[in-house]
Amino acid sequence: MASGYVDPLLHAGAQDEAVYGHAAARMLRTGHWMTPIFLERFMLNKPPLLMWAGAASMRLAGINPLALRLPVLAAGVLCCVLVYWWLRRSQSMEAGIAGVVLLLGTPVFYSITRKFMTDALLTLFVVAAMFLIAADPRWERRATAIAFGALSGAAVMTKSAAGLLPLLILAVYWVLAGSQERPPLPRVLLAWVVAAMVAAPWHIYEFVVHKDWFVAEYVRFQLLGSGITAPSRYTGDTNFWFYLRTLLFTDPVLLLFWLTSLPWIASVAKWGGPPGPRPTPPSAFVWSLWGGRERPPHCKAQARLLAAWIVTSAIGLGVFGTRAAYYLLPLLPALVLMSAGFSPLLRGRLAWPVCAVLIVSFGVKEWGGDASWGLDYGANSVPSASALENYSRLRRTNELLIVSPDDEFYASVLDLPKVRYVYLTSLDATKTSEFFYRLGMILSSQEFCSLPRLLPVYEQRLRSWKLPEGLQPEATLIDSGAISNLAEVIRCSPDRDFLVPEALRENAVTAAAATHAATQTQAGRFFLLSKNSSRRPEGSTAPGTVGPD
Repeated sequence: MASGYVDPLLHAGAQDEAVYGHAAARMLRTGHWMTPIFLERFMLNKPPLLMWAGAASMRLAGINPLALRLPVLAAGVLCCVLVYWWLRRSQSMEAGIAGVVLLLGTPVFYSITRKFMTDALLTLFVVAAMFLIAADPRWERRATAIAFGALSGAAVMTKSAAGLLPLLILAVYWVLAGSQERPPLPRVLLAWVVAAMVAAPWHIYEFVVHKDWFVAEYVRFQLLGSGITAPSRYTGDTNFWFYLRTLLFTDPVLLLFWLTSLPWIASVAKWGGPPGPRPTPPSAFVWSLWGGRERPPHCKAQARLLAAWIVTSAIGLGVFGTRAAYYLLPLLPALVLMSAGFSPLLRGRLAWPVCAVLIVSFGVKEWGGDASWGLDYGANSVPSASALENYSRLRRTNELLIVSPDDEFYASVLDLPKVRYVYLTSLDATKTSEFFYRLGMILSSQEFCSLPRLLPVYEQRLRSWKLPEGLQPEATLIDSGAISNLAEVIRCSPDRDFLVPEALRENAVTAAAATHAATQTQAGRFFLLSKNSSRRPEGSTAPGTVGPD
């Protein structure tokens, strides 16, 4: 869990996997499915469809990481199936095979479809919705509009505003398609209505039942803060350069094929191709390279659909405040479909040899392993994973404070009674908001040591925001501000355990000499174990544990 990188260039960790995994496991164990909970607080930054899918999967296959990830793995497989099916409807078998190999060989797609995160599920809904348009460009069947709307609503329930992407692509396609080829406006409106019927109930429920929390986290923090105004937490590059560089350094093969397809798809989108009079330049040259073959009547519509898909996705990436490589995921199938469907390299006698070269390049990527362009099939873990797993087997009743954490919230999916995080440097501004401080979920080291006195104030505020009494998220994060304050936190926590970086051993052991025992170093960290402890009874499992009871 929370293993590997979600960005092969910047080596950003898979923190969200542990967050969503904890929430999914908690839903299953507690039976409270409507409102996700993480570390004893409501988590309303995303709708819960991914967590519902993970919890349902674990109910069928057992509570374990593989069962949790099954919906995401299935989404990746279905994306490949739809890409192949799309290409085989209008292209050759070699084009279909090339499309699947290109998609599977993209490091970002490979990585994210193995992690319990929202992006793979969102991408499946986008690809499926676009496939419906490709199969029925004019929406002659009413069922097309209904299915498209349902997929769009599911996309919103997966990743909030980013889930509007299918509907936005539809709007751009409607403009590009022309009056004779676009779907009828009433059916477009029907799709929007169906999408609203799918997505609205959960949003209305949270707004009515948890209004303060919903407005603060979902609207102000996630949509208006992280979504629009927040700077990237990973890089200061412009959006355009960041995503272009990511494609260039992670999958230059896909980028090359896509560039070769641009003149052809532009020609198809404008002229469509034969039948008809002999084309005139520049279309004559283009169609001579196609071998003079007639293109299916719907090829023009598909070219415009792919153009709408890429343009809309690119605008979304440019407008969105934060930047991360995995945000490219919904765009990648469009690049693959355009490359495999319109590149001259996959036409005529060149098709099978080029397809073979792509298969060989896939093997080279696998051989490349952890290179930015490689496919790493190794089992990766966060640095402190083994130490935390060994600690959880002790079944101690004490709270655990993780100092300068590097676990990407991995501890939250282990069987631990309570976990807090101590930061010795300033917290990431993109991960915090004013209401976290007001409700006491983030405290300074001084406030943490005065927690018994401050607790009634924070509890009253939390109850006014409808947090159930059994949940106590106060001081989940401790913003100590400096290494010098760590000793104060240790001294005021005689009954708590600590996981501390080895570099801080001298200061930490001195502060804890009378109350804790230090362990040996493991993976660059050591534990300070409180001398006042007992063993938890067998059969008691923390609700967010992604593992058997």
